[in-house]
Amino acid sequence: MAEVAPYVLRYWETEFPALSEGKEKGGARLYTARDVQIIARIRQLLYDEGFTVAGAKKRLDAEILEGRFDDSGKAPASRPATVAEVKLSSPPTPPAAVVPPQRDPKPAPVNVAQPASFPERKAVIKELKEIVRLLEKPKKG
Repeated sequence: MAEVAPYVLRYWETEFPALSEGKEKGGARLYTARDVQIIARIRQLLYDEGFTVAGAKKRLDAEILEGRFDDSGKAPASRPATVAEVKLSSPPTPPAAVVPPQRDPKPAPVNVAQPASFPERKAVIKELKEIVRLLEKPKKG
């Protein structure tokens, strides 16, 4: 319920008197529609809006006094619904899966412009070929 673990609900019942109203100690935990709305609001205050438990108690008490959770939890007609109420009633959307970009197994060849004058080029190529030949030669052993 409201994506809250049972032990958290039990703790909230000790901290928020509005949740323990009309409940017998040791009896089965049956929540009314009003209780569920209060639980959802407590969760929103603590987890989404970053209130402390003490701050959430004060805010919740003020909202209960203004009648926010009366009459099946509907907001009084004298005030428009707030963004928090709209968020509370809409289902959460799952985050989109992030897929890392695929890498090509071989990098694309790079075209490098050859300098116009490189007189040692032929000598360097000859030396490199000689190095490759020596590396490919089987070792005696």
